Amino acid sequence: MFHSPFTIYHLPLQMQVVTRRKRISAVDLRARVPAIARGLALFLLVGGVIFVGVSYYKMRHNTPFRMRSETPALSKEITGIIEGYERRMTKGDRLYLWLRAARDISYADGHHELEQVNLQVFPPKGDKPDQIISDRAIYDEKNGAGQFTGNVQIETHEALKVKTDSLVYHQDNEVAETSSPITFERENVSGKATGALLDDKNKRLELRNEVEVTVAPEAFKDPNKKDTKPLKGARAKPVTIHSAQAVFEQTSMRLTFSGGATAEQDQDVMSGDTLTAILNDKKKLEKIEMRGNSYLRSMDEGHAAEAHSVDMDFSFDGDQRLQRAYGARDIRAQTLNADSDMQLSGASALNIDFQAQGDRSLLKEMRTEGRSVVTLSAPKSKANDPRAASKRLTADSIKMTWRSTGKDLEKAEAVGNAELYVEPVQQTAKADRKTLTAPRFDCDFFESGNIARNCTATGGAKAVFDPFQPSAKRGPRTLTSQKMAALFVRETQDVDRVDATGDAKLNEMDRNGIANSVSYTAADETVRLRGGEPTVWDSRARTKAVEIDSNNATDISYCRGKVQTTYYSQEQTNGAAPFRKVKSPVYLLADRAEVNHDSGVAIYTGNSRMWQDDNFVRADTITLFREEKRMDARGHVQSA
Repeated sequence: MFHSPFTIYHLPLQMQVVTRRKRISAVDLRARVPAIARGLALFLLVGGVIFVGVSYYKMRHNTPFRMRSETPALSKEITGIIEGYERRMTKGDRLYLWLRAARDISYADGHHELEQVNLQVFPPKGDKPDQIISDRAIYDEKNGAGQFTGNVQIETHEALKVKTDSLVYHQDNEVAETSSPITFERENVSGKATGALLDDKNKRLELRNEVEVTVAPEAFKDPNKKDTKPLKGARAKPVTIHSAQAVFEQTSMRLTFSGGATAEQDQDVMSGDTLTAILNDKKKLEKIEMRGNSYLRSMDEGHAAEAHSVDMDFSFDGDQRLQRAYGARDIRAQTLNADSDMQLSGASALNIDFQAQGDRSLLKEMRTEGRSVVTLSAPKSKANDPRAASKRLTADSIKMTWRSTGKDLEKAEAVGNAELYVEPVQQTAKADRKTLTAPRFDCDFFESGNIARNCTATGGAKAVFDPFQPSAKRGPRTLTSQKMAALFVRETQDVDRVDATGDAKLNEMDRNGIANSVSYTAADETVRLRGGEPTVWDSRARTKAVEIDSNNATDISYCRGKVQTTYYSQEQTNGAAPFRKVKSPVYLLADRAEVNHDSGVAIYTGNSRMWQDDNFVRADTITLFREEKRMDARGHVQSA
């Protein structure tokens, strides 16, 4: 989402790419706007020059002046002609006004027509006057109106140059206006428009149509700084502002471009229905307001991004460093041409705080309001990596905090019905969609690169692993707990490990598990149950142990420490248990167990004992072969 007084920083839009600069900027307006304001303020001097000139010209005959309500027609009856007219006025011993004309023609109704006019008004100090020249001028004493026509050129003592074909001045309300094309320039500010109105009394300037203002960058070096670095890249290019209309109000120090305003610097763009700059009493930029269809685009190589919202505001501190940015309604933002694309959408408002460091403004904190969605695509450079994944973070509000460098994210908070969705790029048979939900997420980032290290869910969390290609043996897995942490692979941003703690529960089809904590590691596809008497069960049996590991890749479970298994009935062993009552449960105890869920082979070792009612088998190792309907007991075998 302009540099020096108006450096519009493009909005920090994402977690991985946009914020890698020490500071971020779109169109460089921060210094340009005060320069524009200074240039337009000098327009108001033009009204003063005309007022003085016309007033003194009128006073030469001391003719009383009465305003008539109707629009008079100028007389064609000539009463006098003066060739080479010239008049000088002084204040004290200084020349104040110098009016010259090749010819002054007087008419019966009191109006005058001058040819080849040159009007100069001198300031109290200095020898360079404010000057207006034109091919012709008409002054009507009856209605106090003056008109300059034909090659009208104005130059103030502060080097503002204005050109137009016609300029009308109304002495009663001190308003000068033109409907003709007008151009102006001063130092590094130049522009043009069609039609203008200058209200000298109220210190207000209107540019009425087809406004274009250009600010060149070369004047933004501080001559008092010996080590000023030259501007580079887009920052060294001019800023051009287009709009249908523009208004400068010197009293309130407001400069407004309306009717569709666009500011461009190279490929960087800022636009909106209206763009208003507010300056303080020291003529420094205080605030920028964009209203209606607000848009920012920065095309800095490697950091390109764009942002949309209905309204945008930018606030600056006393040293014109960006302090705060605000976007309201229909917030949308995305990176452009990045290895990992980011999109922000859904938020009703976006607040960004900056921290001052020297003469720069560095990112400090970003907060969204309203249901917000941040999407981070998998790195394009890892498109062929089966582990590459994209992420989508959704919450009622999202807060991001940057490190002191202002370029690297430190942490992020997602609060209110938060959801983290991770989707692999390659939809292979082993790949899962991963969805984590909780009231709150807190995410930490690696030291550089704006890459997520982990996200911790609190307040009751849920994770769903949904396979792209489900089967009879592989379905959605659900993990719930009071707290859950997801750790990411730095290179691919896929989930590396999920740690669930506090009343953890696991489900996949008819398989279930509970423990105080459950961990899943993607590298070996293993689920580990620890603490609080870990227990797993399905439609056949239930097993408890001190530790239970289940490998999803091999479909083998490993149980260690005080293993207890209960088959709900003898027939659930498929006849492998050597007991007669097919409807009665079968119990097993051992130090360890290894269960192959696919083949149906279960191996119990270490003080193994299996029984039903008063019948039992005891051995060092007891193995059940479910598909073969048999049992194998070895080592110190006893039975009854």
